[in-house]
Amino acid sequence: MNAYAVLNVPPTATKAEIRAAYRALARRWHPDRFMEGPERDWANEKMAEINAAYRACLREPTQCADAEEEGRALRRIEELIDGGQYPLARRMLMDIATRCAEWNYLFGAVLMKTSEVQKALIYLSVAAHQQPDNQKYARALQEAQSAQQGARRGLAARLRRR
Repeated sequence: MNAYAVLNVPPTATKAEIRAAYRALARRWHPDRFMEGPERDWANEKMAEINAAYRACLREPTQCADAEEEGRALRRIEELIDGGQYPLARRMLMDIATRCAEWNYLFGAVLMKTSEVQKALIYLSVAAHQQPDNQKYARALQEAQSAQQGARRGLAARLRRR
């Protein structure tokens, strides 16, 4: 079980962010919100998974150390992207095990910079889905969608000229 994925937070999340994510999920999936029957049983299982993930995120020092290391790597990759070193950034991303929202965003950014808009849309939409309140991810997704639409318009115009 990837505890961070269950709570939908990046491995670089602070304890406050982990706590806030846990509380939001607990409010949503608490079994008392469901009628007796299979839905409540499913909510009980989901809540047990959320509780286990919360405990793991707060208690496991090795996981926290790994998360800090991955967080540093993601920040370094962002610097590489800003510096135009896309192949190196892409290789470094492939070495990171956790596919958190920031990873998906950075991978999508590399793909956009290398004109792989279709693939970038996939990763940017995953990042935006993983953290729907993150404006940076939403903006990047909108830019990719606009680029795709622009490419379609350009293709349609070229086909009409023929």
